[in-house]
Amino acid sequence: MSISPAEAAIIGTSLGATATLSAAWLTQRATTRRDQERRLWDRRVDTYADLMSTIHAFARMRAQARLTGELPDSEERRATAQNAAVTLVARIELYSSEPLRLACQKSFDWIDKWQEAWEQWHNQGEDIRLEADKRWQRFARFVKESRAADRELLELLLADVHVHQREQKKWIRRLFL
Repeated sequence: MSISPAEAAIIGTSLGATATLSAAWLTQRATTRRDQERRLWDRRVDTYADLMSTIHAFARMRAQARLTGELPDSEERRATAQNAAVTLVARIELYSSEPLRLACQKSFDWIDKWQEAWEQWHNQGEDIRLEADKRWQRFARFVKESRAADRELLELLLADVHVHQREQKKWIRRLFL
């Protein structure tokens, strides 16, 4: 059985069209996937930036309370910061790894503990408040634990960002080289 030149042309054109459509479909699929990954990464970076900012804000508040015995912000601003932290934890749960989620929870737990310890110390009255007071010592211990939890969280966060950037560079090199 032989193929006529017209049949060969039709088969060749069909194969060429199929190859072109397949290549276009694969390219579009890869582009869509890359765009989705990029949007997800942008959301993660925004969440991580908010997390770092929040941790630093609480660290400044904690340091001032440790040095002066007073919290720098009003009750309303502290409540706003706490509400922002709750929303931030939800975003961390969506966009981060399990170790980072656990470190975030630990950090925020210690923030709650040192704030509660400070309030217990502060509410006992000025005539009783001394740095030798057991409530103050408890607060100081919680401050120390909170700083350690913050360091652990920020180290994990930075490691996650830098690992992702290295992986992204490798992926780009594989794609274009």
